[in-house]
Amino acid sequence: AGKAVLEVLREERLQENAAEVGTYLKSGLEQLATRYPVLSEVRGEGLFLGIVMVDAEGRPAAHLTRYIVQRMREQRVLIGSDGAHHNVLKIRPPLVFSEADADHLLSTLDAILQESALRSS
Repeated sequence: AGKAVLEVLREERLQENAAEVGTYLKSGLEQLATRYPVLSEVRGEGLFLGIVMVDAEGRPAAHLTRYIVQRMREQRVLIGSDGAHHNVLKIRPPLVFSEADADHLLSTLDAILQESALRSS
């Protein structure tokens, strides 16, 4: 069974896909972070990424993180939260995640960040 899994990983280039799409997604998240100060830091590698969320004073923003996770779920995009202060958006899609999937995640996150900015104004 293990050998069959390794063959599928190689034949479908899933490791390369994770690296390529992960770089694309991380770049998109970093671009969003330039527009939304609540996105303090984008970190990770491949398709295992995290975004540190902070409030206007630079404190962990657990409430906003929960809100974003819930709103993303309502839009059928599954992400989680993590971190000692529960203020890290955790993104870890399947290895078959595509650039089109990344675009959908990014546009959904952008819309929810806009919505949350309007709510807090």
